[in-house]
Amino acid sequence: MAKPPIAWMPVRYIQPILHGQMSLLDWLHQAPAFGITAVEIYHAFLSEANLPTVKAALRELGLVVSQITCAPDFTNPNPAVRAAELERMRQRVDWAAELGANAVRTTAGMLHEGVEPHDAIRYAAECMTQLAEYAVLRGVYPCYENHYKDRLWTREDFSFRPERFLQIFERLEPTPVRVNFDFANPLMTGADPVALLQRVVHKVHHVHAGDRLPGEYQHSVLGEGAVPFQPLLQILKAHGYTGYLSIEDGQPYGDAGFQRSLAYLRTQIDAVWGTADK
Repeated sequence: MAKPPIAWMPVRYIQPILHGQMSLLDWLHQAPAFGITAVEIYHAFLSEANLPTVKAALRELGLVVSQITCAPDFTNPNPAVRAAELERMRQRVDWAAELGANAVRTTAGMLHEGVEPHDAIRYAAECMTQLAEYAVLRGVYPCYENHYKDRLWTREDFSFRPERFLQIFERLEPTPVRVNFDFANPLMTGADPVALLQRVVHKVHHVHAGDRLPGEYQHSVLGEGAVPFQPLLQILKAHGYTGYLSIEDGQPYGDAGFQRSLAYLRTQIDAVWGTADK
């Protein structure tokens, strides 16, 4: 079985790029030096204006895009806001298709005060289902994440607890919506990522290979937190997973820390899948 390829999601660069302290192209040009051939691009890095330039840079550098990482607020109580969020997500689907990515990360939305849980569940499931109707025709899958909190959000995700995530997942299970499984997010709530992955693995399309210590929002270098990588990777292998393992690179040690994360993940992949493709 072919090994899952590694992608790079530069969480530690989100604020520098958004605040103009470095450019998206500066980051992309770093990838080949790490032996990276796939990148995951945060949606706020992109615009209609820069899309052609980004596409040309990806081609020049030999990079592919594993996923456009989006964070819609589909639980918003205002139907006009939800409609606008859905329209923005359709635009991101178009961007993904243009850049050759077959996935967009989707979230349920923020935890809004005064919104009844059954309504928030319905809003999120309906919006993601409508998004899939648009996206799949364009070769792109919305991938619902067991999410904690977006870097640009003021509140936690409505579905940050596994029981809420699964309530929405169960509504989406019969639809084309797939899952972006995050290894580290369950640790924010004391949940077991192994049990959660076992429940949803048949729908997993993309993986965030992150690490952290229990209850800590700060990412760790892979292998230096508490995520049980071996059991998680074994589950993925048993279900024939060959999609991307995207390193959520939010650790505080810069390039040296990313090198450690890369080395650790490559070692873990080799331990599970073997050192040569079969």
